[in-house]
Amino acid sequence: MSISPIDLVIPPSVKASLDSLQFDLKSWESNERIGNLVSSSVLKDGKRLRPILTFLAADIWGVSHDQIAPFARVVELVHAATLAHDDVIDQADFRRGKPSINAIAGNKKAVLAGDYLLAYSLSEVASYQRPRLVTCLAEIISDLAEGEWIQIENSDALTLTETDVDRVALKKTGSVLRWCSQAAPLYLDIEGQGITLSREFGETLGLAFQMTDDILDFKRNDGSELADIKNDVINSVIFKVWSMKLDSESISPSSVRGKDLPNELIEPALNSVRKRVHILLQRCKDILDEIEAYLPLDRQKSSSDPAKQALLNIIHYLDNRI
Repeated sequence: MSISPIDLVIPPSVKASLDSLQFDLKSWESNERIGNLVSSSVLKDGKRLRPILTFLAADIWGVSHDQIAPFARVVELVHAATLAHDDVIDQADFRRGKPSINAIAGNKKAVLAGDYLLAYSLSEVASYQRPRLVTCLAEIISDLAEGEWIQIENSDALTLTETDVDRVALKKTGSVLRWCSQAAPLYLDIEGQGITLSREFGETLGLAFQMTDDILDFKRNDGSELADIKNDVINSVIFKVWSMKLDSESISPSSVRGKDLPNELIEPALNSVRKRVHILLQRCKDILDEIEAYLPLDRQKSSSDPAKQALLNIIHYLDNRI
């Protein structure tokens, strides 16, 4: 879930704030050994899309980068924790072309490092005395665990629907982007429609992101392609292939396990998921307009403009990468 031309789509002020965030935890006072492990694995490299989205949302709502920076940093730590856990669950040997955290330190330490990052993140947010932000982060961590659990259950479900597949994406990806879009209005203690729109934006963008990853899983040619098939995961494209084959709105994962996907249905399935991505991204654009209309008049045509354009650029990129 990364964007390559990142310097071209974000304002210089966001790039500067991103560069100022500290993700190297090698000299972490809390636990230097854990800090060194996560810094050399799950926190290494990456395009930092989540902090970028958090800064852009802050610009939209008029929260300064200094105020939102701790929460932009925390979302990346939470994401890194989920990567540590995912590598254990998937029995991965590599992450971004480098040895995975479990390959470096073993499964036990990988799980414990992920747990430690989550606990540290909650403690960090709590220190700013914003109870609604603490509650939001706790809900997201819960959603991440539940999403992984449901994904495992889906592989053995008697019947599986498109809604079941979407639920995993909303829990695993949508929840994290929900934090990115809600941190700023929660910091301002916004309520009502403002929070509702921010939540919808993050979750809708997250669902679209996950579907683009599902599509790209069939398009890559770098050794990481078809990872979900290898890991026995029913993603949106795989579900659509089998639902087309069976001419049904539901499938039985156990009945199709181990069978080759019908080649003639892969491209139609990809096109079907692409159409859903386009619809979701259009909704994201509409939500941005609704949020702007919700803002005070003095902010609608000033500081929000560069951030809104950057978000539209990211949406456009997603719409064209598949």
